[in-house]
Amino acid sequence: MGMVPGGPGGGLSNSQSPPFTVPMRYMLFGIVGFLVFAVDLALQSEQLGHGMPLEPSLVAVTHMLTLGSLLAFVMGAVYQLSTVAFLIPLSTVTSARWNFWVYAVGVIGLISSMIRWWIPGLVLFGSLVTLSLYAYVAIVLTSIRKTTVKGPVVWFVASAHVNLALAVTAALLLILSFVVVPLNHVFQELLVTHIVLAAGGFFTFLILGFSYKLLPMFTLAHGFSTKRQPWTFAFAQIALWVLLIGVWAHVEMLIVVGGLFGMVTLVNQGLDFRGILQKRLRRRTETPMTTAVAAVWLAVVGMLGLVLVTFGTRGLPQWQGVVTFYLMGWVTLTVMSYAYKIVPFLIWTKRFSRGVEKGKTPLIKDMINVERARPVVVMFVLGLIIMAVSSAWQFAPGVTVGAALCALAVLWFCTQMVKVLQIRKLSKELMTRD
Repeated sequence: MGMVPGGPGGGLSNSQSPPFTVPMRYMLFGIVGFLVFAVDLALQSEQLGHGMPLEPSLVAVTHMLTLGSLLAFVMGAVYQLSTVAFLIPLSTVTSARWNFWVYAVGVIGLISSMIRWWIPGLVLFGSLVTLSLYAYVAIVLTSIRKTTVKGPVVWFVASAHVNLALAVTAALLLILSFVVVPLNHVFQELLVTHIVLAAGGFFTFLILGFSYKLLPMFTLAHGFSTKRQPWTFAFAQIALWVLLIGVWAHVEMLIVVGGLFGMVTLVNQGLDFRGILQKRLRRRTETPMTTAVAAVWLAVVGMLGLVLVTFGTRGLPQWQGVVTFYLMGWVTLTVMSYAYKIVPFLIWTKRFSRGVEKGKTPLIKDMINVERARPVVVMFVLGLIIMAVSSAWQFAPGVTVGAALCALAVLWFCTQMVKVLQIRKLSKELMTRD
């Protein structure tokens, strides 16, 4: 499988892995982003209930989740996981290190500008974010070029980053549409393209690919079938591009067909997950891994929602409900689940992999009881279901309650991560040159 054992928690590190500060700065930024997102979601919960998705404050909270939380955390995880999954070093550690600051300044400035809908700020900081994401994509793709590992995992990860570059380009054109009149005529198509490429083409492709590595590693599974994996990749590509063609050609049937292929992709992945769990050596599956497996079925429901909304009234509140359900039920829940395993491992590797001077070296399970993820997940999923159902029926109080429950769950998750990180100790480690 290409993973190299690196400690008691599994193979998340090897001799080619980047210095600790490179992935951890991105991940810490992502966790802080989750914290800010949770607070902002609670504050905006009432406005969410009134179904105004293009309100500046709601656009800002959405990008706080995608750019400030999910993408920041994922960038750090990809820098770390790529080196062990593909047995390659990063093509340039220095660029990855400096690119963090460009990204951080850009995201903070962009989201602040979105709140006030300050056009010069959107253009300036949007350009910074765009530049840093192009640089990130270039670093990952030039690194992956050196791998000798073949197969669907490489295909998924490489395609995900090509799709991210395209999603960023669509976002750049959206910003330019404020000042370039011809682009304003295709604003809606650009907006949908940006959402589909980011949520489906990047996050979904990346999760599908890395799950084929992470789930077997965290459940100690061996000897499972991999014959469905190329089909999952093919179905995912068909779903993505048929959806986009349908959007630009304004052919609703193509959007429906794309949604159906998306469901087939995710069902195929779900069957692969079942096969992996059947071959696991670890008798009991931990809550984060159970959640990561269950999340794929939430994604199937999200795709079904896309198909139904295309046939239905297609109002903005319904589209907002589908996108929110897919993004939070599939992407956010999966990223949070893997964070329960990845973050403690990186901290353990930094602080204890070489032993401690006095006393007994702690194990990863001493740093966090992953079963404490269960109430967080239950509260998050309950809130998400209440929010989605209420959004579909335009029941504002229900949306408010659902959003508040999701916000509380994310805050709880952040509290658990902060205890693992030990911020005071981590801040000194991040200031040290490694």
